[in-house]
Amino acid sequence: MRELSIILKNVNKIYKTGDIETYALKNISLEIKQGEFLVILGPSGSGKSTLLNVISGLDNPTSGEISYNDEIISNYDSKKLTKFRRDNLGFTFQQYNLLQNLTVRENIEIGAAIGKNPFSIDEIIQKVGIESEKDKYPYQLSGGQQQRVSIARSIAKNPNILFCDEPTGALDEATGKQVLDVLQKMNKEFKTTTVVITHNPNIALMADRVMKMNSGRIEEIVKNEFKKNAFEINWG
Repeated sequence: MRELSIILKNVNKIYKTGDIETYALKNISLEIKQGEFLVILGPSGSGKSTLLNVISGLDNPTSGEISYNDEIISNYDSKKLTKFRRDNLGFTFQQYNLLQNLTVRENIEIGAAIGKNPFSIDEIIQKVGIESEKDKYPYQLSGGQQQRVSIARSIAKNPNILFCDEPTGALDEATGKQVLDVLQKMNKEFKTTTVVITHNPNIALMADRVMKMNSGRIEEIVKNEFKKNAFEINWG
């Protein structure tokens, strides 16, 4: 297996309103390593969510190149990008996006059903600690429990890369740490490359590497020599 999973070279994203051009991403070059826990850190409006969208094929860059294991995905049309996401990626967002008329187990089964080599549903339910909730519906769960289900649904398909956009943004400290602990365990046990978008600098202490963004640019990439686990970090 290659050392690198995704490579970005000189990636730009420009939004046009009439004659006005706004650079959301400016000359981004980055290597995301197989199996790493990468945190992309920055304030609101720094471009981090736009970066997640173009890395994952949810949006196309205006210029530059994005490759995945030698395949240049920035050249893909929408049909190929859809297949790429289905075969390789998992997503967790601040909104849980669960199907309200399905049980926890049924929501997770939907994720597993689109994977080429999915994990056991029972194993994933046990790993994320929601065995007692598996027959409940989303409205019967707390926010933290719903986010765990969202993570379980994404992980069940056995994705190569898991993208998490502000996964603790709607959670309190105790619940947020529980969710981060699940992400950290999934990364460690399944070697799933994990990319977390956040504005909370303390979450960066959990990462293998931290990419700091501002105004659409990479300001700094830092390697953590000593990673903290989710319950060791401060929150405020």
